[in-house]
Amino acid sequence: MNPPTTGKPLQAMDAPSKSGSLLEDGTIEELGYIPAYRRVFRSLGNMCMVISLTSPLGAIMVSGFYQITYGGYWGLSWGWIIPNLILLPQVLAIAELASSMPVNGSFYWWAGALAPPQWSHAVAFITGCLSMLTMLTSTASFAYAVATSLSYSVKIAVPTIVWTDAQLMGLSLGVIIIWMGIMCMKLENISTVYILMAIILLLQSLAFIFGLPISHAVQNRPFTPPGVVFGEYTTYTDWGLAVSVPYCWFGALWVNSSWMASVYVSEETQNAGTEIPKSIFYTFAVTAVAGLLCCLLCAFCITDIDAAATDITGMPLFNLVVSHWGRTASAAFFLAAMPVALIGGSGTLLTYASTTAAFARDGGLPWHEKMAYVHPRLNMPIYSIGLLGVGTFLVLILALSPEASSIIYSLSVVAGLIKQIVPVFFRIFAGDRWVPGRWNMGIWSIPVHVATFISQLYLIIMECFPPYKAWDASNLNYNFAVTIGACIISCVLYWVTGRKHFKGPDPEALESWRRHHAA
Repeated sequence: MNPPTTGKPLQAMDAPSKSGSLLEDGTIEELGYIPAYRRVFRSLGNMCMVISLTSPLGAIMVSGFYQITYGGYWGLSWGWIIPNLILLPQVLAIAELASSMPVNGSFYWWAGALAPPQWSHAVAFITGCLSMLTMLTSTASFAYAVATSLSYSVKIAVPTIVWTDAQLMGLSLGVIIIWMGIMCMKLENISTVYILMAIILLLQSLAFIFGLPISHAVQNRPFTPPGVVFGEYTTYTDWGLAVSVPYCWFGALWVNSSWMASVYVSEETQNAGTEIPKSIFYTFAVTAVAGLLCCLLCAFCITDIDAAATDITGMPLFNLVVSHWGRTASAAFFLAAMPVALIGGSGTLLTYASTTAAFARDGGLPWHEKMAYVHPRLNMPIYSIGLLGVGTFLVLILALSPEASSIIYSLSVVAGLIKQIVPVFFRIFAGDRWVPGRWNMGIWSIPVHVATFISQLYLIIMECFPPYKAWDASNLNYNFAVTIGACIISCVLYWVTGRKHFKGPDPEALESWRRHHAA
């Protein structure tokens, strides 16, 4: 990694290089890197990738029991609205960071660039290790969620089928194999596929948004009054309001969490300093509004919230659709949505592989040259994709034990939130280490980052509470213990190997970049 010559003239925005790729504006070169990707995505392509990855309707069908169990009708209304409002400062903060430093390393790179120089190296490596651990478990969690949704859709069509834990894990492994197969396509073609998946998802969502209330009215079922939907709070756990209220937010926080995925493919995005923030705003807004419509429609059409909260299947919203449309039509609807989840979910591998390759490029992984290699035809870091696929396989196999699965999947929650707020924290005290991007908040930047840090810290604390007040070893929330363990492992790895082999953000290139923009 060679720092660019000080005072090097910037290339024109989106000017083609000799290789025919589209360059940002010289930012990557200024920060000390050689561009390795063709810039394929724009804000529309990024938004479609994230929307097809998130699949808001399907995700709400799976996670809706959180809102119902911990808040009843209130959980489906305010349990969606409030957490999305809480996310707003974070959306603005991440968009500003992405505009300032549009590199694939994102969170670990931003943390290293904004931390005091004496801490920069260690902070970047430890944050990068946390990112790697959370990426493996997040991919496993997402694959398992897709497999669970698929298995329940099949069960609706064939009620006699019984899925074992081993079969669900096998189905999850199959999902990973499909995702890895999709990654063998050229990135340009994958971008087109994501746009197609987003269109299909839009049509399916419209079918649900219009079909559910129409069938409810045709069957002469009474709609739940607005005063009940927005004003009746009921919790079906032994926690009081201080814990049960934020717990009913976690479903929405999980569903609308992929809006930041575009930051992981900054170097594959044209005019990233502008297009990435736009993609973040569009994706967050679309998911928030579409999710609110779905949640409110379900709330108005649920006539017995007690039955929904005590549904032994854990899939009350799936069963709500079945009760309105019948088994055959419901099975057809959900099974038709499966290709979107199977194909769109591959965006997890795509975005995480780019971050993995960036971490390897900085010397954070063994065989870093191989891991950072970008296939010229596919425009993909193929070895990083393979590493993620194999690592996710191992996580899923370990998760065959119910106890192990709860512990492993806990890692992707709190550790993921921590790696996100590290650069936000250092931004607050960065001073002249901060260089505003094309999209920035000016004097509001630091207040927004402070609000982001406080709100995310609160969510981290609440994520560590067990799901039941009367907890035991079988239902304890292992988030805090697993996250502490992950942080300790990351620190040990830094002491053993990171100090010697990890380069991290180039200090000379950073200083040159700052001086150039200050001038």
